[in-house]
Amino acid sequence: MKILIVDDEDAARYAMAKALRADGREILEASNGEVALQSIREQQPDLVFLDLNMPVRDGLSVLSELQGDAAVAQLEIIVVTANDSVAQAIECIRRGATDFLTKPYDLEHVRSLTRRSEERVRLQHQVAQLQLQADLPCRFGRLLGISPPMKRLYGQIEKAARSSLPVLIRGESGTGKELVARELHQRSNRSQKSMVAVNTAAIAESLIESELFGHVKGAFTGADRPREGVFRQADGGTLFLDEIGDMPIAVQTRLLRVLQESILQPVGSEQSIAVDVRVISATHQDLEQAITDKAFRQDLYFRLKGIELVIPPLRSRREDILLLASEFVGEERQFSNDAIAALLEHSWPGNVRELKQRVLSAVAMSETEWINRSDLGFATTVSLAAGPTFERYFELPLAEAHQLILEEFDRTAIHRVLEMEAGNITAAARRLGMHRQSLQQKMKQLGIR
Repeated sequence: MKILIVDDEDAARYAMAKALRADGREILEASNGEVALQSIREQQPDLVFLDLNMPVRDGLSVLSELQGDAAVAQLEIIVVTANDSVAQAIECIRRGATDFLTKPYDLEHVRSLTRRSEERVRLQHQVAQLQLQADLPCRFGRLLGISPPMKRLYGQIEKAARSSLPVLIRGESGTGKELVARELHQRSNRSQKSMVAVNTAAIAESLIESELFGHVKGAFTGADRPREGVFRQADGGTLFLDEIGDMPIAVQTRLLRVLQESILQPVGSEQSIAVDVRVISATHQDLEQAITDKAFRQDLYFRLKGIELVIPPLRSRREDILLLASEFVGEERQFSNDAIAALLEHSWPGNVRELKQRVLSAVAMSETEWINRSDLGFATTVSLAAGPTFERYFELPLAEAHQLILEEFDRTAIHRVLEMEAGNITAAARRLGMHRQSLQQKMKQLGIR
């Protein structure tokens, strides 16, 4: 991150540069407005602290020069002045400034503003990367992703589709196992025939054999007509058995025989029927542990596992999160910076299914074109300095460290309550147990606008 400090006073530039110097930051300096404009256009900083009162060219003139310049549209400019005039602050904002800092300022507040700007820059880089990804081949049929784990999966699907071996798809809930199964079918030599999908965990145990293998009329109470079963429906094509790990042991035995001999016997019938089906199965269960627990047949496991494909969880393919979210949100809505941060911070235990649900719900409920963190169902957060990071105070004298920590706590608490009360100072003071005048005085001391 590049930070430009513009001030005609050498001491002021030195103090701010010393306060902001850190790994990953490049500090630039300018002593007047002319040098500042040249540096902005040549060095392209991310953040500018701009003093208003300078010789040669003042800060307002610099703001006017930059106004409407698309090349610096993302530049964040914080004006610095000894004059706390509201009219001047409004004029600066009108000309493109993003914040206002009154001298003498608290260096910790300057650091906080800089950390906030760093987060903005990081998010902009994420969005730029997303736009770059959108121009690259990131679709594989119905699958979407450009991360290395997904690219590996695409290659594996291509190879497995050319084979006639059964495929076992493994992955957490919500990763898209059925989508992978459909890509395997569409790319195979069976694509002209049907693919039949059945969730074995969603069928009552008493009916699962009938669902799979069919039955004859009168085979059991309620069987008033014959049923083909999904194996015969998928004859010549592909049968997708989802949640195979939840299949009862007794049904596993019959399934094994069908896979071995390609012959099935409908419930209640003595007739054997030949079927030609490629079986693709999927599970989120630990089948090896199920075998140890005698809950899954080992011979069926090896029969199903002709080829094994593992779908990566969303948390291990974070490059794809914004890509998928943009796909779900459509062209009419956009994500705010805090929404993007929330999307990238979340661990996504429900994987792509959870991401899709959150985004579609936000689109349905949001009343503006912007999707915010709260629209996605995430708790609203405050700035990066959500709590004291004590390590940075250890080298200071104890009394000074105490004072800075207390100020940081006060600043964070006031920011949080103001956000909760939508900027209403009277309501915020009531929540904090303070008089309105006391809160206003504290805000002025802490540089909170």
